[in-house]
Amino acid sequence: MQIRIPIINLLIITIMKSIFNYIITGIVLSLSLAACKKGYIDPISKVDPGPDELAPTVEIISPSSDVQIPPTTEATNFDFKFKVADDIELSKVDISLDGALLKSYANTDLIDYRGISGTYTYADLGLGAHTFEVVATDLSGKSTTKSFAFTISNEYIPLLPSEVLYVPFDADFGDLINTVSPVVTGSPAIVAGGHNSAAYQGATDAYLSYPLAGLYGANNEMSFAFWYKLNGTPDRSGIVVVGNPIVQAASNDESRKYGFRLFREGANQLLKINVGTTTSENWIDGAPMATNAGVWKFITVTISATGTKLYINGEQVGSGTYPSKLELSGCSTIVLGSGGPTFAYWDHKSDLSLYDEFRVFNKVLTPEDIQLLMQH
Repeated sequence: MQIRIPIINLLIITIMKSIFNYIITGIVLSLSLAACKKGYIDPISKVDPGPDELAPTVEIISPSSDVQIPPTTEATNFDFKFKVADDIELSKVDISLDGALLKSYANTDLIDYRGISGTYTYADLGLGAHTFEVVATDLSGKSTTKSFAFTISNEYIPLLPSEVLYVPFDADFGDLINTVSPVVTGSPAIVAGGHNSAAYQGATDAYLSYPLAGLYGANNEMSFAFWYKLNGTPDRSGIVVVGNPIVQAASNDESRKYGFRLFREGANQLLKINVGTTTSENWIDGAPMATNAGVWKFITVTISATGTKLYINGEQVGSGTYPSKLELSGCSTIVLGSGGPTFAYWDHKSDLSLYDEFRVFNKVLTPEDIQLLMQH
C-alpha cells in the first residue's frame, strides 16, 4: 500500500528544516563572538628574531660542470640557477658573469626576505671559459661570495672509444673527429629532413671521399654505421666503398681482392658486401631494401679478421667468413654515396638516397654497441 503525503505537509517540513539550520548557525556565531570578547583567542605578538650571527649561505646549482653544445653551434641559451639563504634577512643578491653584473636582487625584490631560489637565462652564451659569481649580503653587512668556473665547448665527444670518424651532415660534409673535409665529387647537397636534423642528399655522378688512414685497427678490423633512406632510382648503386685504384686500372676482378664494397642492386634492392683478402673476394648477401624505400633504416657493417656481418636496425641480416683478413694495400680513401672510381662498373654508380650520421670505428662493433648508436 503506497502512502501519499499531502503537498502542504511537505512544504511545512521544508520550512521547519530551514528554520532549524538558521538557529544552529546563529548559536555557533554567538558562541564565537563571545569567545573573542572573553579573550579565549591569543593575540598576535612580535617575536624577536635574535641577533644576526651568520653570514648568508650561497649555492650555485647551474652550471655544475663544463657545458657541451652541438658541434655545429657556437652559442647557446643557458639557465644560471642559484640558491641563497640567511638566518635573519637579506639585503641584496648580486649575480655576475665574467666580472659583469647580470642582475642585482634588492631586499624589496624578494618574496621571502630570508632567501631566494633564482634562475637567470642568458641568451647566446658563447664558446670558451666563463665564471659565474653570486654575492649575497645580509642587513648587518655580512657577505658571502661563491663562484663557479666552467667552459662552453662544441668539440665532439665520440660515443665509443673506437669511433674514429663522425659526419653528422648538419651543415656540411666535415668529419668532426679529425676536423677534415672530404674531397667532394659532383654536386651532392645537405638537405632538411634528415634522421637527425639535416642529411646528405646524393646526386648523379656525386660522392664523398674521406681519408682512410687511421680508420681501421689491428688486423684491419673496422666497422661503419649510418642512417639510410633508400631512393630506389637508379635500381643499383655503390653505398660505401674502399678500393685500390692501381689494381683497378689493370683488372676489375683483381681489384675486388682489395678493400670492400657495400652496395645494392636488383628489383629487390638486395644489400650486399664484397670483401677482398688478397687471394680471394668474398660475397655476402644481406637483406632486400626495396620495402624500405622512403623509410630511415640504420645500417651497420662489421669487418673482423675472419668475417663480416651486416645489420639493419640492429638485427643481423647477413654474415660470411673468409680465409684471411681484409686487404687494404693501396687503399687510401673511403667513398660514401657511390661506387666511386674503383667500383662504378656493373652500374654501381652514384646513389640518390639520403644518408645521415655516418660513423666509422676501428674495431668490430657488438650488438650492444649498435643499439647504443641507434639511440643517437
